[in-house]
Amino acid sequence: MSTRRNESPGGKVEAGALIEQSKALVDAAAAEEQQLSMLEPVTPEEMAIAREELGGEAGRLTVLRHARATQRGRPAGVKNRRTEDFRKYILGFGQDPAITLMQIQNTDPEILVERSAEMDPVKRRMSYGDAQQLRVRCAEALMPFIHSKQPVAVDMNFSGLSDLVIAGVTHSEAQVQDIIEGDFMPLDDDGDEA
Repeated sequence: MSTRRNESPGGKVEAGALIEQSKALVDAAAAEEQQLSMLEPVTPEEMAIAREELGGEAGRLTVLRHARATQRGRPAGVKNRRTEDFRKYILGFGQDPAITLMQIQNTDPEILVERSAEMDPVKRRMSYGDAQQLRVRCAEALMPFIHSKQPVAVDMNFSGLSDLVIAGVTHSEAQVQDIIEGDFMPLDDDGDEA
């Protein structure tokens, strides 16, 4: 598009705005096309496979959803090949990062401080506390691979019905009112009421 007919600076601005608008329209059309490709019809073969996998009792919508879910992408449980390829590529440059973390974590803090001073004696050196923090961070990074997180124990046992106060079930209405309005009673050394 030429701006010769309109030599004013406004004409150039209009042309730039038109170019930007056309780029935005192209981008929007590409995004819409990508969205519409997700709505491609499911083939009869895909429906038959889904029906076999789900069984004869499954409804039409369930079969359709299953066919669409299995239609795209890699099957469930299959490893991402690009990730495995990238892992092999990275390991080709040196040792496994887990080994590096283990080496740092197993190095005494005094040695880490000495190496820090040897590398750069003028600038800031690693203190003993910094060396310990580095070792702890390495250990924390390695911990999930060595020890799985243990489930949190929750004690669901009650020592008696008095722990659970339900009006009309564990206590009468009068007892619940006494508990709500009651004060603490002093106990003797044996834990009995004084």
